[in-house]
Amino acid sequence: MLTVRSAEIDDAPGIAKVHVETWRTAYTGIIPQDYIDSMTVENRTLVWARLLQRSGGAFTTLVSEDHDQRIVGFVSGGPLRHKDPRYQAEVSSLYVQRSHQRNKHGQRLFLAAANRLAGFGLRGLFVWVLTDNPARRFYEELGGEQIAETTRLFAGKPLTEVGYGWKDTPRYG
Repeated sequence: MLTVRSAEIDDAPGIAKVHVETWRTAYTGIIPQDYIDSMTVENRTLVWARLLQRSGGAFTTLVSEDHDQRIVGFVSGGPLRHKDPRYQAEVSSLYVQRSHQRNKHGQRLFLAAANRLAGFGLRGLFVWVLTDNPARRFYEELGGEQIAETTRLFAGKPLTEVGYGWKDTPRYG
């Protein structure tokens, strides 16, 4: 059974575990390895605990649990962090453990976050994805249009990101 629910502060260690594991599997060879190696569940737990404590307003973090009520994915989003009149909401992170990918966890998390952000009155949805990230296809399959591209320094390495947008916020249920 698949459950998507609002994250609570007590979920910080589970979110951190998924965060570290997914970065190690998805971004090896893309993001500098020393940065990936420096990520620990302990330091990510502190970061997520602070973020979840500050959450509120139009920010949301949701988790996906497997049949054992273990966190296997999460999504976080809120108001758009850059200026673009076409979009008001942004999904800033979406990660699902490799063992649970292709089982609708990512799709359910994405759509639940889109629903929540639309419920806050935010219209249009945006997400940045590293160009070399194979998950780009996931956003394309959900109807995202590639509408922007930028290069940013990440841990000293220039990396290109593409922006996907949905003028009409994707909704379900």
